[in-house]
Amino acid sequence: MNSTTQEHTISLKQIFSKVSWYSLLVTLIILAAVLTRFVNLGDRVMSHDETNHVVPSYDLYSGVGYQHNPISHGPLQFHLIALSYFVFGDSDFSSRIPHALASVATIIFVLFAYRKYFGKSGATITAILFLISPYLMFYGRYARNEAFIGLFLVIILYAMIRYYDRRDNFSLYLIVIILSLYFTCKETSYIHTAIFMIFFFVKMLAEIMHSHIVRFRVIAHSMLLILAILLSLLGSIYLFRQSDLSNIDSNALVLQSSQGQSLSSQLYFIGASLKALLPGLLPLMVGIVITLYGRKFLQWDLLSTSSAFNIFILITTLVLPLLAAFPVKFCGYDPTAYTSATSNILDLIYLVYLSIISILLGFTWNRNLWWKVASVFYAIFFILYTTFLTNMQGALTGMVGSLGYWLAQQDVNRGGQPLYYYALLQMPVYEFIGLAGALLAVVWAIFKKKPVQQEEGVYGEEERLTENGDPAPVKPTLSSATFFLFLGIFTLVALSIAGEKMPWLTVHITIPFLLLTGLTLGKYLDSIPWENKSPREKWIGVLTSVLIVTNFCSICVTLLGNNLPFQGKTQAQLQVTYAFVFRLMLLAGLIFFHRFFMKGWCRPAKSRVFVLALFILLACITCQSALRASFVNYDYATEYLVYAHGAPGPKEILSQVEKISRRITGGLNIQVAYDNDSLYPFWWYFRHYPNRIAYMDNVTRNLENAPIILAGQANYDSVEAITRKDYYSFEYFRLWWPNQDYFNLTFDRIVDMLKSADMRQAIFNIWYSRDYALYAQLNNNSFLDLNTWSPSQKMRMYIRKDVAEQVWDLLPKDTLVRNPAGNAYAAITTTITPTQFIGGDDTLNEPRGIDIAPDGSLYVADSKDNQIKHFSTAGVLLNTWGSFGSVADATTNSSGGTFYEPWDVAVSPEGNVYVSDTWNHRIQKFTADGQFISMWGYFATDNSSLAYYGPRAITVDADGNVYFADTGNKRIMVFDKNDAFVAQIGSAGSEYGQFNEPVGIALDKENRLYVADTWNSRVQVIAPDLELNTSTPLMSWNVEGWYGQSANNKPFIAVNNEGNVFVTDPEGSLILEYSSTGELLHAWDIRGVSDDVISMPVDIEFAEDGTMWVSDAASNMIYGYDISGNAPLEQAKTETTPTIDLAAMKATQITLLHAKTHQDFINAAYKAAEELGISPWVLLRAAGWGNFTDERGALYSGEHILDIESLSEGQKEMLLKYLGIDVFLQNNH
Repeated sequence: MNSTTQEHTISLKQIFSKVSWYSLLVTLIILAAVLTRFVNLGDRVMSHDETNHVVPSYDLYSGVGYQHNPISHGPLQFHLIALSYFVFGDSDFSSRIPHALASVATIIFVLFAYRKYFGKSGATITAILFLISPYLMFYGRYARNEAFIGLFLVIILYAMIRYYDRRDNFSLYLIVIILSLYFTCKETSYIHTAIFMIFFFVKMLAEIMHSHIVRFRVIAHSMLLILAILLSLLGSIYLFRQSDLSNIDSNALVLQSSQGQSLSSQLYFIGASLKALLPGLLPLMVGIVITLYGRKFLQWDLLSTSSAFNIFILITTLVLPLLAAFPVKFCGYDPTAYTSATSNILDLIYLVYLSIISILLGFTWNRNLWWKVASVFYAIFFILYTTFLTNMQGALTGMVGSLGYWLAQQDVNRGGQPLYYYALLQMPVYEFIGLAGALLAVVWAIFKKKPVQQEEGVYGEEERLTENGDPAPVKPTLSSATFFLFLGIFTLVALSIAGEKMPWLTVHITIPFLLLTGLTLGKYLDSIPWENKSPREKWIGVLTSVLIVTNFCSICVTLLGNNLPFQGKTQAQLQVTYAFVFRLMLLAGLIFFHRFFMKGWCRPAKSRVFVLALFILLACITCQSALRASFVNYDYATEYLVYAHGAPGPKEILSQVEKISRRITGGLNIQVAYDNDSLYPFWWYFRHYPNRIAYMDNVTRNLENAPIILAGQANYDSVEAITRKDYYSFEYFRLWWPNQDYFNLTFDRIVDMLKSADMRQAIFNIWYSRDYALYAQLNNNSFLDLNTWSPSQKMRMYIRKDVAEQVWDLLPKDTLVRNPAGNAYAAITTTITPTQFIGGDDTLNEPRGIDIAPDGSLYVADSKDNQIKHFSTAGVLLNTWGSFGSVADATTNSSGGTFYEPWDVAVSPEGNVYVSDTWNHRIQKFTADGQFISMWGYFATDNSSLAYYGPRAITVDADGNVYFADTGNKRIMVFDKNDAFVAQIGSAGSEYGQFNEPVGIALDKENRLYVADTWNSRVQVIAPDLELNTSTPLMSWNVEGWYGQSANNKPFIAVNNEGNVFVTDPEGSLILEYSSTGELLHAWDIRGVSDDVISMPVDIEFAEDGTMWVSDAASNMIYGYDISGNAPLEQAKTETTPTIDLAAMKATQITLLHAKTHQDFINAAYKAAEELGISPWVLLRAAGWGNFTDERGALYSGEHILDIESLSEGQKEMLLKYLGIDVFLQNNH
């Protein structure tokens, strides 16, 4: 037994003795890479951009297909994610598996491939830096392209270094394959390629100048050829810009309509357009001829001794055709306008030209090799961009569209970040170790003593001769450190200059700096004479150095912060003092201990150990920052490495929706609706919900059928017009952005911040621990807490009450938001539909105020068209006047008769028309036919009689006095008929006689003033005394509604002939009727010509016959309602609707066009009703418009033909009912 145990012990010792510390370290690095990239990979909410990537990938996986669109970058990512779904199923976790694998592969590749060029120490340190990098870790767990780009960059950089070392074709093939994959990944490939070309061009010149073998004429010929190619390009661009190419598109439309889009017709079209294109084509033909003739003088066989030349030519000739978007854009055309024949032809011209140039130059460089590498490059490119040849248009969108789209995006300047976004924010906050390593590399290169042996990247002095006595070429070398520094600096500059600056692009800057840091620290580490030291001395030396550096930095932080020692004798102050004294004593002890145990170390070695100790401390802080961002704050905006970042809310909602659905339906079959804001990320999360409804911003009454509705902030008011009666709502953060106080930094502002100890401490707290408490306190900013964070966007989940009651235990009650209005009007609400309407055929655009002239005609303030329109009671447009003009914009005409969203109109007893020109903050006066008379008012918030802020409702009394609501200044103004100021009524406040957002105003027969005091949620009745300029509040009553403060929630008010008061609730689609004493009599649920369109009643006016005219800003109509007797409209209509001759109906087939909207339907109905001699409304109801039943579906289908003989018995019965025929004639067709 003992012998067996002993043998077992000996064998274990033998095994472990064979395991080196290096092997163990490598294993731990790989294990840590896997863990940090895969643990909890699916926990984070899908961000906005991730949603754009995973949904098309899911479509590709599920068989829908994929078509490349430059807005979401290259196709590679979509194919890899789809492959992941095929292997692992579709989930948040599997969506990010390709990226996590790429991130792990990046670390492993650096660890092993770079060992030859960095040394074992350098490669290991670089792998550790890649492992703990906050950006590489976070975006290695993110469904974006950056993880793939990281892998591609380290491979292509390795291949370039390897080519310098070996000069083998394998290295060139590796460059080509990775470069092609990079171009199928993201458009930053153009930036990196440009930087590579600049670097190797400069390097090539240095190598050629140093080689002593290349004659001046070889360089001169090459430069002349390049100049000729450039001149041919510039000449063609100039001539295309000068040519008239406008007829090409029109000719293309003719050809397409007559001959289709066959190849022959396209060739014919191109031939027909040669006259316009020929001037611009001539320089290109000359350029091709010059290249074809001049390449034999190039003697590139001499230049090919330069490795930089070979890489430069290889990259240039492969990428040149992909730059076709540049000349097309310079010609003044959009290279992505695929529907424009002119743009498509120019795309094709420059693609062909640049491809020919590339082939000629490539064959001149190396005929046998170039066609092979070009085939590999474009085979990968075309296969991915065309989705394995299933989408041939992808070839064009890839070669031209990708660059063309992102060139256009630079003008958009997404995010609007400052120039210093990367240099002063992202890199110092997260990737400071890379910056410190670059600084160390530069300092060390400047001050280190150069050894006698060859330095990297420098030629030897010994000159070899050829058989002819000429100098033989010396094999060039590449300084990796110089290469990485050049790449890092130029990438930083290029991305800082670019219009779009986003945090994830920091990955591109980080990689070269980390490679440089790893290389430098590896050499630094190897330069220390470790071989002369015992293991005990090594460990003690490093450990004490780290402790000394850490303690020293801690003391500096204390002295620079706001909690200084020796400041008093309170307990808190004494604790700070004692802690500081203890650290000082500890530092002294560590220094003594360090000096005692490192007596044998020379000063340079000690200093280098201290530098390494500093980088170990930086690495620890970096690691902490990375782990916090990836595993703690991954869903929060407290980190600066995100933008428009998904908050935890969507996943909480998804969890609740799934639980409710499984409880109610037993699966995922619940009907859940989401808008355009919540589309991200629920476009992805609801992929398995077959009854999902993406209603975007089109809020309709159909939503009432959905037990769960999701809405972003922009749609709160519209959705709550539906949900207020029957739904509970719960609010969550949907998106948030990092704090952006770093905008508008100046030198003085930075100095001021650094002068303040409190501010220094606050900034350090944010940098070190993302603690914003002190900073928020100093800046009096209450929006830096996760409960109130801003900038952010919220969303609400609305759950129907009957569903909520069944699963109430599942709902987070602490997020309950009060539902406005509730069921207050349910018992007295009557749904009414109009008997008359005015509008159609785009006549009106968000009509607001209306008024009835003495002759019964209607004036309408058509706000979005900035016009006043005059209609007869039959709906005939009599007159229109007005145009857009803004007094705030000096470039526009804002004279009398121009408007900026007029909100109301009023007609005086004399027939003059007054208009509240809301956003020009003035009142205008016109004759009845629209001739301008006068105007007064300007924007201001003072108490002047002419200072207005968004005047809304306006009315005129029997004496011609003009009353209008100066809404923003919270008062009612009165002027006489001669435009002279008479009185001001009210002021800001909530007391009687005071207002908060007064909008609607009306006068009764006793000249009492009724005011819709909107944000006080009440109606006030006031008796004005114009002679004394006083007013007496008579009464007020509360209105259960008007809760929203959107621009649309502006209620108007009217008094009918019986003295009852009517107010609109625009976002509730209600009109509330009160007695003159405030007793609620009725609530009218306003419906237009379609039950599907939610009405937004704005203004109300009553005609002499009692008709209630209402402006509906949602359907762009003016409706007339008969509310006499409070009877349901359809019953009243049955008694009064005329019958029609069925023979006439049979003779007239009513083709209601291809109506896709209620507006199209109305336009067609007018024409058909005129032929039949009936009311358009009768016809609309007969056709079932607005009745979402089987009958409607049957009547309104196919070609939308309403033919008596084609109707079923049930359909005819419904038709006859609406036409007023009480007896159904079964056999009468």
